[in-house]
Amino acid sequence: MAITSFSVDLLVVTPNQLRKINIKLSKDPKDGGSVDWMMDFGLEERSKTTEDFHEVVKLSVKLKQAHHDKADQTAKKGLDSTQTSQVFIASDAAKLASEGEIPKPSAQAEVRKVIAVRGTGD
Repeated sequence: MAITSFSVDLLVVTPNQLRKINIKLSKDPKDGGSVDWMMDFGLEERSKTTEDFHEVVKLSVKLKQAHHDKADQTAKKGLDSTQTSQVFIASDAAKLASEGEIPKPSAQAEVRKVIAVRGTGD
């Protein structure tokens, strides 16, 4: 059976509505029947809820094969509560990386954890 490429966009807005996190999960087939999962992670912020959001940082990461099933479940069912909590941690790390406070690979590791922390249930 052929593997179909697809992508899913997920959006998380903080309760105070000052941060918006855009997540795009993409699944692409490779030769030999395997797949690649990629995640684009974007943080936007604003000072007041009456202002427009502005882009702070964008990161792209390739997901580990061990997390492909969790990526698939996330694409089908959305983020679970543990993943949503990790989104906020990853957004803080991404911002710190954009300001040069932490290395970019450290922020990318936190972004990858958004998928890795998914629970085993639905």
